[in-house]
Amino acid sequence: AWLGSACGAVKGRTQLPGMVEDAMSGKIDLDPFVTHTLPLERINEAFDLMHEGKSIRTVIHY
Repeated sequence: AWLGSACGAVKGRTQLPGMVEDAMSGKIDLDPFVTHTLPLERINEAFDLMHEGKSIRTVIHY
Protein backbone atom coordinates (compact mmCIF):
# COMPACT_ATOMS: atom_id res chain seq x y z
CA ALA A 1 0.00 0.00 0.00
CA TRP A 2 1.22 3.49 -0.83
CA LEU A 3 1.16 5.45 2.42
CA GLY A 4 2.93 8.71 1.68
CA SER A 5 5.53 10.71 -0.14
CA ALA A 6 8.20 13.13 1.03
CA CYS A 7 8.91 16.15 -1.17
CA GLY A 8 6.17 15.29 -3.63
CA ALA A 9 4.65 17.91 -5.92
CA VAL A 10 1.13 16.52 -6.18
CA LYS A 11 -1.96 18.12 -4.67
CA GLY A 12 -3.06 15.20 -2.52
CA ARG A 13 -6.79 15.79 -2.31
CA THR A 14 -7.37 16.74 -5.93
CA GLN A 15 -4.66 15.06 -8.02
CA LEU A 16 -3.53 11.98 -6.11
CA PRO A 17 -6.71 9.87 -6.51
CA GLY A 18 -6.53 10.16 -10.31
CA MET A 19 -2.84 9.34 -10.34
CA VAL A 20 -3.44 6.26 -8.17
CA GLU A 21 -6.15 5.11 -10.60
CA ASP A 22 -3.75 5.62 -13.53
CA ALA A 23 -1.04 3.62 -11.76
CA MET A 24 -3.42 0.81 -10.81
CA SER A 25 -4.72 0.55 -14.38
CA GLY A 26 -1.20 0.42 -15.81
CA LYS A 27 -1.48 3.79 -17.55
CA ILE A 28 1.45 5.05 -15.45
CA ASP A 29 4.38 2.73 -14.66
CA LEU A 30 5.85 3.80 -11.32
CA ASP A 31 8.62 1.18 -11.16
CA PRO A 32 11.23 3.30 -13.01
CA PHE A 33 10.79 6.08 -10.45
CA VAL A 34 11.66 3.89 -7.44
CA THR A 35 15.44 3.85 -7.49
CA HIS A 36 16.09 2.47 -4.00
CA THR A 37 14.35 0.28 -1.41
CA LEU A 38 15.70 0.49 2.13
CA PRO A 39 14.67 -0.67 5.61
CA LEU A 40 13.62 1.92 8.18
CA GLU A 41 16.98 1.52 9.93
CA ARG A 42 18.64 3.09 6.85
CA ILE A 43 16.30 6.07 6.49
CA ASN A 44 19.14 8.56 6.99
CA GLU A 45 20.89 7.02 3.99
CA ALA A 46 17.69 7.54 1.98
CA PHE A 47 17.71 11.25 2.82
CA ASP A 48 21.41 11.46 1.94
CA LEU A 49 20.72 9.88 -1.47
CA MET A 50 17.89 12.35 -2.05
CA HIS A 51 19.94 15.41 -1.07
CA GLU A 52 22.88 14.24 -3.22
CA GLY A 53 20.60 13.82 -6.24
CA LYS A 54 21.30 10.07 -6.41
CA SER A 55 17.71 8.89 -6.09
CA ILE A 56 14.34 9.67 -7.59
CA ARG A 57 12.19 7.93 -4.99
CA THR A 58 13.17 5.60 -2.19
CA VAL A 59 10.71 3.16 -0.64
CA ILE A 60 11.20 2.69 3.11
CA HIS A 61 10.08 -0.64 4.57
CA TYR A 62 9.29 -0.73 8.25
